Amino acid sequence: MIDAAKRELFAERGIVKLDRLIAASVLAPARDLVYARLRSAGAWRDGRWIHGTDPADLKGCVKSLKNRSKSALFQRLLTAEVKAAAHSLVGHAPLVEMRPQMQLLFTPPNASAWAVPHNIWHLDVPRLAATSLPGVQMFTFLDEVEPRGGGTLLVAGSHRLLNGQGTMSSRRVKNRLKREPYFRDLMDRHAAHRERFLHETGEVDSVALQVAELHGQPGDVYFTDLRLLHSLGPNAAAMPRIMVTQRFLLETASKELEHAYVKGR
Repeated sequence: MIDAAKRELFAERGIVKLDRLIAASVLAPARDLVYARLRSAGAWRDGRWIHGTDPADLKGCVKSLKNRSKSALFQRLLTAEVKAAAHSLVGHAPLVEMRPQMQLLFTPPNASAWAVPHNIWHLDVPRLAATSLPGVQMFTFLDEVEPRGGGTLLVAGSHRLLNGQGTMSSRRVKNRLKREPYFRDLMDRHAAHRERFLHETGEVDSVALQVAELHGQPGDVYFTDLRLLHSLGPNAAAMPRIMVTQRFLLETASKELEHAYVKGR
């Protein structure tokens, strides 16, 4: 499942993909629940997204779906195979499943054109003082997510920057990275030809950097380093983006993270 080549790729880029890791039979009940709720909100009919859905109805529907992601249907997506892969990537060290558990990520079709965003680049957890991997995050798809279909965007390689420089909040990490031309350009609203970030490789401190877009088939699973800078992607496809994510924190990093949150408050 996680061989030497995948471990090397994960160490270098902070991202690795495992195709069809979750069985279709496990995914189907959670996917059916999502589409049933969308139908009741008038957003889904005859296998198609209804663009004229009342925004208030859609907002209520999405809130309901996110609450339902706590149900057993979503918890079952955290299979033995998923847990085994996560443990393998951290050298089989003890892991803590962070809250919220099995979080639903939903983006309706919301863009007529697609581009790599300049804003909302962030980290979900503070950058810890330790230089080692603090944990991993898994993403899976309940239905196909096409390229430019709202999938999460990450800067591959960014986990290798700013290590050993103390605990930093997401905002501080972003401000520090913006001192570098690559990130300053990435976060510049006026930068042209923004799709180039998907195809061109930048460099900071001899670390190769490239924006990666998470897209794939139902049951495909991505694992990412928790230190990767990432952002929301616009959805220029005809289908909603329906993904589920779970963060795993190394048990040894949990006390340091708790201290970082207390210090931040």
